[in-house]
Amino acid sequence: MDVSATYFDGQTAKSHDVTVAEDGQNLIFWGADVERVIWNIAGLHAIDPPSPGQPYRVTHQAAPGARLIIRDEAFIQQLVSRSRHLKGGYTRRDISHLLGWTFGSLAVFILLGWLAIVVLPGPLAHLMPEKWRQRTGLEMERTMAKGVSLCSSPDGQRAIGQLLANLAEGVPDMPPVSVHVYDLPMVNAFTVNGGHIIVTKKLIDTADRPEELAGVIAHEIGHVAHLDPEAQMVRLAGVQILASVFSGTNGGNMSSNAIFIAAVLRHTRDAEEKADAYARDMLMKSQIDPMGFKTFFEKLMKLEDKNKTGLSALDDLGSMLATHPGTEERIEKIQPLPPGVTPKPALTPEEWASLKKICG
Repeated sequence: MDVSATYFDGQTAKSHDVTVAEDGQNLIFWGADVERVIWNIAGLHAIDPPSPGQPYRVTHQAAPGARLIIRDEAFIQQLVSRSRHLKGGYTRRDISHLLGWTFGSLAVFILLGWLAIVVLPGPLAHLMPEKWRQRTGLEMERTMAKGVSLCSSPDGQRAIGQLLANLAEGVPDMPPVSVHVYDLPMVNAFTVNGGHIIVTKKLIDTADRPEELAGVIAHEIGHVAHLDPEAQMVRLAGVQILASVFSGTNGGNMSSNAIFIAAVLRHTRDAEEKADAYARDMLMKSQIDPMGFKTFFEKLMKLEDKNKTGLSALDDLGSMLATHPGTEERIEKIQPLPPGVTPKPALTPEEWASLKKICG
């Protein structure tokens, strides 16, 4: 059966009058200004489902921009009756393709997420230029401490220097760090990029002896040695980029965003356990009593139910246990010095008194 139809080639807006025939496997059409065209029926796609009294529009996978408009209802019924996929809507093949693309995209997203969260943060953290690490660390520190006093009495600063020297005595390859004390109303200590360790005045006030503070700082030095803040920043940046791709949003300047910084300071459980191990090893090698580290965390566990105050967007950092989860299992791993080893004081009583008064 030959019928008349209208053909648009997809290249121009001009319509062409053509004659259409089909042989069971192919749709064939030609016209005065259209050379013979053969479309295999398997590659046809119905733009609209067939509807009585309405023209039937089809295209072909080999020419997706082209359109063939058929109006003869008997021809349309004959064509559609032989090929289920020409009835329009979703066919099994369409659904299988859709599911394939959906699951394929999901698999790619999961793979990218796994790379961004698990695989790449550590290696990329070690590739960061030192100048960049220092710049972003100072930027984070300024954001966190905005409007808060830096405690810097000369005697207190000397005491901090001595505490670091005592910790480094058994660990000559200790990474370079700086410790700054801020008059923040929270019991906490945290590390940002570039080896910048921030200790709050309230943490120093809470510590009863220098060995408690030594354990906390040794733990933070462990984060510096493992580049945990930088790795966490890469991890969160990767997650943010993936979220931006799918949502079309922009998180802005991450390193100057207090919410982002708060997230950077929440290290993974694996990172916390490695920092614990580093601190235990450092305290053993420097012969500073590790039990100070243990008793301080036990003290925090007793205090964690009390009211916590924070600083603007960093309220969630009010508890040290929020950023340094101190489970009983981790605390139990802290053991005393071996028998026969005489502990060395982390600071002299005079140095400790100076450090306690670092904020005036």
